[in-house]
Amino acid sequence: MNLDSYETKVTEDALTFEFTSVGPKGEIPKIVVYQHIEGNLFNLAFGDSNGALGFIDDIIVSDNKDTEKVLATVASTIFDFFSVYNGTLVLAKGSTHSRTRLYRRYLSIFLEYIDQEFLLFGELDEEIERFKLGRDYKAFYISKK
Repeated sequence: MNLDSYETKVTEDALTFEFTSVGPKGEIPKIVVYQHIEGNLFNLAFGDSNGALGFIDDIIVSDNKDTEKVLATVASTIFDFFSVYNGTLVLAKGSTHSRTRLYRRYLSIFLEYIDQEFLLFGELDEEIERFKLGRDYKAFYISKK
């Protein structure tokens, strides 16, 4: 399955990926950063890149009419990340409940494809389980099979 995605610029350590969203609101720089938490756990941070201030804006709503392409680009970085950091676990969570719900919707749509290469888990309250359709997860964990 080949989804339309943006070309990314990746750092040598495969922890930071930059790309540009193009749409009716212009060109918006985006960034994906894999942040080491502890042990083999990394957080996937994603949002608009505010290079001038040096941070990721994960609250802003860009609404550049390219959500699927942006999310496909973020997903594509996972392949590059795992090719360097084999045996790790990636945590992904939206900055708001509605963003987490958006991510869940796209994970659900592409679950059959995801299951071919990855193990996907969802976090409920204090429990983590294999991802199941229709569950209101607070966060997601993914590892390479």
